Amino acid sequence: MINQIKGSTIIVDDGQVTLTDFMGSDLSVVNAARVSFGKRKTEMDDKDVKLIKYLGAHKHMSPFRHVIFTFTLEGVSEVVCRQLYKHQVGCAYTSGEFKEAATTWNEISGRYVKLEPEFHIPSEFRKQSASNKQASVEGENVDCEDEARAVYLDAMEKSFAAYKKLLDLGVCGEQARMVMPLSFKNSLIWTASLEATVNFIKLRDHEGAQLEIRNLARAIKKLIEPICPLSIDALLNSQK
Repeated sequence: MINQIKGSTIIVDDGQVTLTDFMGSDLSVVNAARVSFGKRKTEMDDKDVKLIKYLGAHKHMSPFRHVIFTFTLEGVSEVVCRQLYKHQVGCAYTSGEFKEAATTWNEISGRYVKLEPEFHIPSEFRKQSASNKQASVEGENVDCEDEARAVYLDAMEKSFAAYKKLLDLGVCGEQARMVMPLSFKNSLIWTASLEATVNFIKLRDHEGAQLEIRNLARAIKKLIEPICPLSIDALLNSQK
């Protein structure tokens, strides 16, 4: 039943995210935790449910790293991709101790391929929040949306024209691509552990996060919830 989820796709704004592959489930988390006692389960019971809740509440994270997801993102703006790249849980040297990589990605490179004029075009232009300098107001749009859209589209057209002109002049792709805006649509493959994925959801499906990245976080949560619902609930409700 769970395997039918593989390949599921959710539309996110004018792009999409697909659960390409995954390994593990709630049972994988349980067995990773119980291996310390030389035990292995084949079916979940009430004790295992309590164990997962305990692991999340007390931040025993290593068992959650044994569940892995691979997502394919297509037509997602570069500004959203950049926010995704910031999530590096378990990918650092700390006090000389190496912590295993919990997330990785590969994306289309403007060094190897010519970029196409594909840009994220907002369906609406939101107002700036009066109380939060880094946030917008969901559901409240500027009065002059038509003018804002015209300015936006003009900027996209000019940036791509500059990119093409630089290539025509013989400028290398790795430099010509620098004129492309953050609205440029990217495609990438992202692989992350359950811990890393839920950490992303926890931080980005938040009222202070940009709406576009919130939409991606919600879509990813919807894709993985059927696979390990108990673990996701435990991690999302764990102490900060």
